[in-house]
Amino acid sequence: MENTNTIKFENDQAEWFVAVGEKYRGPFKASEVYQKLMANEVSWIDHCYREKEGQWIRIADHEVFKALQPSAPKPKPVMAPPPIPKSEDNIKWFLFQNENQTGPYGTAELKRLMASGQVLELAYVWQESYTEWKLVSEVVELREPRSAGAPPPPRTATSSLSELKPEKRAVPRKPLLAQVYVTNQSELATGICRDISVGGMQLLTDKIPGVVGNKIHLNVTPPKDSGLKPFVAEGIIVRILEDRRGFAFRFTNVSDEAKKSIESYIA
Repeated sequence: MENTNTIKFENDQAEWFVAVGEKYRGPFKASEVYQKLMANEVSWIDHCYREKEGQWIRIADHEVFKALQPSAPKPKPVMAPPPIPKSEDNIKWFLFQNENQTGPYGTAELKRLMASGQVLELAYVWQESYTEWKLVSEVVELREPRSAGAPPPPRTATSSLSELKPEKRAVPRKPLLAQVYVTNQSELATGICRDISVGGMQLLTDKIPGVVGNKIHLNVTPPKDSGLKPFVAEGIIVRILEDRRGFAFRFTNVSDEAKKSIESYIA
């Protein structure tokens, strides 16, 4: 293992969050993230976030860590290799499904997820050349050729209504690390906002202030450099996160000023 003390990071501040699956931790210093990589506590394909980028980026793709990746020894070629075909993976795709946004993915990686059934037919995708999100089923370059006579895959009895009918009920969310106070009128919880849309938020909290359908109140304090002003909102819990470390919340009462501010932040 390399001695991480020899790695010097400019402005080594505790500003990094690292996501592994549905969980994320932080803030860490860049040197601490690198130590976790060397100790295999996180992997190069996990995602990191800091406010100046404003989005989750794979650690292996981030300019701060890219040059530090271990490289495998190159075998000595016996003969000149054939020309490498132009790769589609210079396209970076973002995926939106089940009210969650993930990415970026290369084209080949996204196709593998689709082939393994991890991408819903009615999920949405976006790349830099698009002006709006598109249904993944409508994107020609992501379709795999089907053999002649092969029937379409059958739908199971457990298919949800959202899988049977396209319904663009939610807009893509954007990461926002904001301090949040939550109350259900009988107890108080604290946490941080995971991401936000004009329709609601996902929160990570020290405790769940109720069950799905319960009405709660929020007091949100965004970072000063986000451009968002502090605001209050009312709404209901619509989903408990799988690891029970947070929940999704839909606004039912929020000021027009706060809505405009959220729209501007996402845009």
